[in-house]
Amino acid sequence: MHHSVPFSRNHLADFLTLVTENARFRWPEVTYLMNSDVAWRLPFSSPEKTLRLWYDDSGLAAYAWFSPVTQSVFDLRCSDFSESTLFFDIMNWLEYKQNQFPASYPWLLGLRSMEEWEDALTNDLMKQPYDRRLLQVSALDADEKRKEALSKLGFKPTDHFQYALTRSLSEPVEAAPVPPGFSVRSVAEAESEERVATHRDAWFKSGFSLEQYRQVRAIDLFEPELDLVADNGSGEFGAYCIGWLDRDLGIGSFEPVGTRPHYRRLGLGRAVNLEGLRRMRNMGMHSAKIGTAGFNDRAFGLYKSCGFQLRDKDRTWVKEL
Repeated sequence: MHHSVPFSRNHLADFLTLVTENARFRWPEVTYLMNSDVAWRLPFSSPEKTLRLWYDDSGLAAYAWFSPVTQSVFDLRCSDFSESTLFFDIMNWLEYKQNQFPASYPWLLGLRSMEEWEDALTNDLMKQPYDRRLLQVSALDADEKRKEALSKLGFKPTDHFQYALTRSLSEPVEAAPVPPGFSVRSVAEAESEERVATHRDAWFKSGFSLEQYRQVRAIDLFEPELDLVADNGSGEFGAYCIGWLDRDLGIGSFEPVGTRPHYRRLGLGRAVNLEGLRRMRNMGMHSAKIGTAGFNDRAFGLYKSCGFQLRDKDRTWVKEL
């Protein structure tokens, strides 16, 4: 038997444990969430309302993290779909949540470039009404059991996906050259306002706030030495990234990464990524993971230049309710 509860902070340890166990079970293939994803998403998603946990006699058995306009993420303990009632309960809850929101245009599904993404944000496509209510969920292309289970419930794959890339840290990581006057270093807490401004400039129409950044820094998993920037020598940052560690797995990951538009094509994004990888290796990590939208060719090329290799594609599947 199983029962479900809404997420609260006292469930965080259980949630992180399940995420880590599933990542270990799948490695070297990728998984749906890692602890780094949890750390980054928690401050922005109202998890008490959007994240639900299912327990059985052995502990936490599954989770589902609902998003009304993009793909919802769920996972079962070691992808065990044999306990079919648990899977159906998860999907029923996601459908219930989706039906609480008005039908909206699935704006991400048709995007083919970052330019189209910026146009969609400019025109508020995500707020446009739609004549059908769609539930969007996540499935890795290599996850045959999940795809089969979703197909039986009427879900269909779309062209929208996230690249999932990994690289080994077994060998020393090269240092990337930076323009004269620039240096790559970690951020001091007193520089938080410039750090937030860098993020907002790097991501079109970002609403990232100083309060949200402080919440990220306050998370137990946050590693100050992996909050990196490319400083132009006068205290202005051209690019940044946050690295996270899953020490139990020995895997580092990045979320997010960005470069200010007027500093692009100077190698700063590559420089902060490689410095993050170098530090992760020095902190005992054997591998690293990163991801980006399937239409973000610029980021995909950057990560490939940093030694990452495509491992899988995390695809959006949809069902009309």
